[in-house]
Order: sequence, then C-alpha cells, then structure tokens
Amino acid sequence: MKKITVTYSTLRILSALVLGVFLLLNPDAVNYVVITIGILFIIPGLLAFINYVLLSKGKRPDTVYMLGGLGSLLLGLALVIQPTFFVTVLMYILGAVLVLGGIEQFVNLFRVRAFIAVAKGFYIVPLLLFLVGIVVLFNPFETARTIFTLIGAMFLVYGITEIVYYIKFAHKKERSAHNQEVITQS
Repeated sequence: MKKITVTYSTLRILSALVLGVFLLLNPDAVNYVVITIGILFIIPGLLAFINYVLLSKGKRPDTVYMLGGLGSLLLGLALVIQPTFFVTVLMYILGAVLVLGGIEQFVNLFRVRAFIAVAKGFYIVPLLLFLVGIVVLFNPFETARTIFTLIGAMFLVYGITEIVYYIKFAHKKERSAHNQEVITQS
C-alpha cells in the first residue's frame, strides 16, 4: 500500500475544491466574504485599542495609533453589520468603472479612425464593457452572486485540473527520477 503524503500541492487542490463547491452551493457567499473582511478589520482594531488602553498608563498616549485602531474597529463593525450595503456600493463602483472604460475605448477608437481604418470587430470589447457595466449598475447584487458563482466554478475547474495533472504527470516524474538514479549508479 502506497503512503499518502500531504503536500502543499495537496492542500492547494483540496482548498480549491472546497472553496469552489462552497461558492457554487452558496452564491450569496459574497455577504460572508464581506463579513469575514469585517472581522479581519475588527481584530486588529480591538488589539490596537486594548494596547492603547493598557500601554498608555503613565505614558504619553499615541493618539494616532488609537485612532487608527478605532477606525479599523468601526469599519469592521460596519462591514459585519451591513455587508449587503458594502457589496452594493462595490458593485456600483465596478459597474461605473466598466461603463466608463467602455466609453473611453469608444472615444479612443473614434479618435484613431481619423488616422487609420478601424475594423468593426474592434468595437465589440468596448460595447461589451459598456453593456456589462449597465447590467451591473441596474442589478448590483444579482451580478455579485453571478460573479461569485463563476469564481466558484473556476476554483472547481482549477482543483480538478490539478488532480488530472498530478495523475497524468506524477508517475512520469517518478520514472524520470528513477532513470536518473540508475544512470548515476552505473
């Protein structure tokens, strides 16, 4: 029986598969991600605030350190309490960036047309950017769910591909190492 060893590669594959399945089964996971980010802001904020209170006894307090910790704590609490609001704001920003990017590319293509002929195919990407931006602006939360579903699918594909690569190439690596060992011993 062959011994199974846990390597970085194995952990990477398992993590990708678990994350992929989780995101596919929970398209609303976007809120959990925002809450997790909020917790990651709360922890250092609390630690900074506690350190400020404990370390400032008898010393001149570092107000900037305390304010940074308080800001981190408040942002973290806001993210945990209102994750949907932050997701919506983020998606509005993403939608606006896509719309503006599409418009900018259209303007650049129209400017270039004055000097050279521009094939119609070059207008496809700016049009797609513009249209996707509009969709995101009018339906931000559903778009976020779709993006997380796609990310989940891609993690799943990545994990499965890594397994296939391992199965396909691991025995060749072992055979190559064995052949090198035989050559060295000769």
